[in-house]
Amino acid sequence: MSALLTSHHLPIVLALIASASLAGASPTSTQAQLDPSLCVYQVGNNPGWAAADLDQAGWKSYADYQETGAPVVWVRCRILIPLQSFAHPAIEIYSHDAVEGFVNGQSVGGYSQAWIGWWTSEALTNSILRVPAGLLHSAPQNASATFAVRIRQHRLPAGSWAGLPATFSLGDSDSLMIQSTRGALDSVRRFVPAFSMFLIVAVAGVLLICLFLFDRSRKDPLWLGLFCLCAGLARVDSICAATMPHFPSWLFETWWGLTLFDTWFAVLFFFAIAGRRMPALYRLPLWATVLFNVAIVAAILMPLQFAVPFSLFFQGEFASYVLFPIYVFAFTAPLVAFWPWNRLASRLRLPAVLCACWGLMEIVFLGQQILFGRQTWTSPVQTYLTFAIVGVVVWLLYLTFREHRTTGLEGATLRGELAAAGQIQRLLVPEKLDAAPWVAIEAAFLPARDVGGDFYRCRRLVDGTQRVLLGDVSGKGLAAALTSALLIGAADRCDHLSPAAVLSDLNRTLEHSGIGGFTTCLCADIAPDGSLVVANAGHLSPYRNGVEFTPVSGIPLGISAEMNCPESCFQLESGDQITFMSDGVVEARGPARELFGFDRACSLSTRSAQEIAQAAQAFGQEDDITVLTVMFSPVMAPVADALP
Repeated sequence: MSALLTSHHLPIVLALIASASLAGASPTSTQAQLDPSLCVYQVGNNPGWAAADLDQAGWKSYADYQETGAPVVWVRCRILIPLQSFAHPAIEIYSHDAVEGFVNGQSVGGYSQAWIGWWTSEALTNSILRVPAGLLHSAPQNASATFAVRIRQHRLPAGSWAGLPATFSLGDSDSLMIQSTRGALDSVRRFVPAFSMFLIVAVAGVLLICLFLFDRSRKDPLWLGLFCLCAGLARVDSICAATMPHFPSWLFETWWGLTLFDTWFAVLFFFAIAGRRMPALYRLPLWATVLFNVAIVAAILMPLQFAVPFSLFFQGEFASYVLFPIYVFAFTAPLVAFWPWNRLASRLRLPAVLCACWGLMEIVFLGQQILFGRQTWTSPVQTYLTFAIVGVVVWLLYLTFREHRTTGLEGATLRGELAAAGQIQRLLVPEKLDAAPWVAIEAAFLPARDVGGDFYRCRRLVDGTQRVLLGDVSGKGLAAALTSALLIGAADRCDHLSPAAVLSDLNRTLEHSGIGGFTTCLCADIAPDGSLVVANAGHLSPYRNGVEFTPVSGIPLGISAEMNCPESCFQLESGDQITFMSDGVVEARGPARELFGFDRACSLSTRSAQEIAQAAQAFGQEDDITVLTVMFSPVMAPVADALP
């Protein structure tokens, strides 16, 4: 086939393509196939067997050839000298193996690059060997010549072929070239209908895999996408091996071995789309394919005299009696996955029918391979099979896009609801704080999402005490925001209670609401004389003038119904700054995933609330950030200014 690509024969190929529709252009009258009964064969690799006067005693009839798995086979034939009547006499060899031809003991060419034990796709097509005129014109008319061919079987057979390892035709080289080209075009033309659809299937497979990578909540697009990609690549592999020169065998076999996993992906898809757990017995296709591919690798590493029979076994007997029957069993999966059919949900009825048709066509196709011992790529079953697969692909794409559209609409609705919830939460956290005259309070609230689980309250009580309440609900998002709104409402009814009693009341509120999770909370009362009473339910300790002070801490709210949170008392001096913050500050993470940490928080604790919050956010916010700073200045207002 490589000769088809030379500039000398390019005009012939173009002319053939242009005149392919003309019925009278056949060159068969200038060529003849050599009768196998005129040939004998012998197993072995003796270069002396190319000699013209060799004694052929003990050689066997080539017409009765039986596959032996031997690495090298010699074939010798008698050809009539009238071949010399052609302007460019040639011998055409069609073989799946590497060949080298000899006429009257002299080499006339072949595929010598295959003699290292590999082969290329050139050995899958016709080899047209020109015979030098001197070998024939010196012989008398009606005499005969000896044609010998050395056939070296490749290390990794591409399948199990019945019949002779090589056939031969005699004729004019240009005539043989035209006929060979026409045969290749006819072969490809038979592939076109089914293979074109499988290329579309392969493209759809890439799309399905991309959809899975975009949304990994469902596995059925992944399995179907991988099957489609493997099925399409298997057909591309066959076309490349049949039409492309210098297509190496190891690439063909590796590519082919990987595409055999398509059956495993199909089984996974059938059970995934049906929402059923796959029985262990249906793992057989996976292990059979793995064993088959291990055999390919093992054959590469073996010496040639062992590799050929080993490969023939795995791609002959093993494939026919083990691999293909397992694959036939695998495509009964739709019957099991969707059983019982009379109880199928309405949305699964169409895919069940399509998958059943797909499985039936695969069984018929594989059955042909078992019966005929070869790939029946041009069978009409291929076309019907593609219709079933395309039907499943179209249905799944439609379902996937419809679900994505529904999810998009639901997401838009949810985003609107979250925006509204965020506005409500900002109303619950007023910009103007209720602060006593002897304190200056600054607050910063930066939720990680549209809404957050942090909350705070600054209230001036009836007796003039300044109350500061800060909490952090476990979790994020809308659920945490609703819990924080519940606790803010409950805290507003506790002005008459001490800090410890406030936390106990909030704990009971969580207990009665049935909301899961927990909440850390800190309640602090600052009297006009500077006395500070703090009750802490698992919250971060506050900082005083840049130094952490640790009131006695109890367990967070929502963990135990019987919670008694102790109180701690401190005395503030004029000018003292108390800094309260949520764990969103210390848990901020930088690009290298390092924590903001307590040391950084402590070093910044004397700054304003906005500076601290913005520093943590810039470092790498991952949770809600809340910071409150309270500056105690009793000289700013006398005690008499307290509310009545």
